[in-house]
Amino acid sequence: METRSLNYFIAVAEEKNIGRAASRLHITQPALTRQIHALEDEVGVPLFTRTTTGMEITPAGTALLRHARTIQIELEQAKLNAKQAACQERVPFDIGVYGSAIFDAIPRILGEFSKRNPNVELRLHNVRKDQQVVLLRQGKIQIAFDRFLPQEPDFAYELVQSDRLHVALHRDHPLAAREIIDINELAGEPRVGASLDSEMVSKLAQIYGGSPTPVSHRADNILTALVLVSCGLALTFAPPSIHMPNVVYRPCSESPKFPFNLLCMYRKDDQSMLIRQMLETIRAFRAAQGDGTP
Repeated sequence: METRSLNYFIAVAEEKNIGRAASRLHITQPALTRQIHALEDEVGVPLFTRTTTGMEITPAGTALLRHARTIQIELEQAKLNAKQAACQERVPFDIGVYGSAIFDAIPRILGEFSKRNPNVELRLHNVRKDQQVVLLRQGKIQIAFDRFLPQEPDFAYELVQSDRLHVALHRDHPLAAREIIDINELAGEPRVGASLDSEMVSKLAQIYGGSPTPVSHRADNILTALVLVSCGLALTFAPPSIHMPNVVYRPCSESPKFPFNLLCMYRKDDQSMLIRQMLETIRAFRAAQGDGTP
């Protein structure tokens, strides 16, 4: 007894009319009549009584209808269970991201990685660098993306993208009209300083050097620094890939000479397929950007 025959039988029992049942099933009336006759022959008893107005189900048909509906429900549940099992087979991949790392490069890399690995469930964790180190060692995340990553002996690092810094300033700032800004023109301009991030403090000191630029506000990362720039409260240096309302970017005549790179870090002892596939995706992305750094 095929499930299709049972579905035909249920339709006729519910519609009580061959014509309506055939329309519901999207088949012809003669084809449906043949299917019902075949089912009755297989069961060995009449399932319907033919009348001038339609089809009346027999006691034997009523008994079969209860079982047919149970079988139909069980089959639908089986399909649902199979789909849920397939979803549960997705492999989780826990990734740490923070601050400006979520802009531009990271969405493109994760999108390409997901295309290549459709069975992987990406789990993103927005955590600071100090927390990333702890979570990596605990195995709660497998890889982390950020700038100014702390150098740890048990971690491996991969360059994701090299960025060139521009002066970030409010669109109404007088210097915004310049195509290129001389770094000496920044003397006396209020700037954003670092609050807690010692790496950011060091890098900002390298950028400004001995230039007498007063710190008017402080932020913990590039993204929050740009929020202050967006308010017109100060200026800072940042990569132009980070889009922020009211912020414009201008190249500087003397670009800072230190690398401002987006990196990823992961445990050296993690030789999993997920890490290898992510590194392959990152290297392909980097090659497409024209950065041949190994």
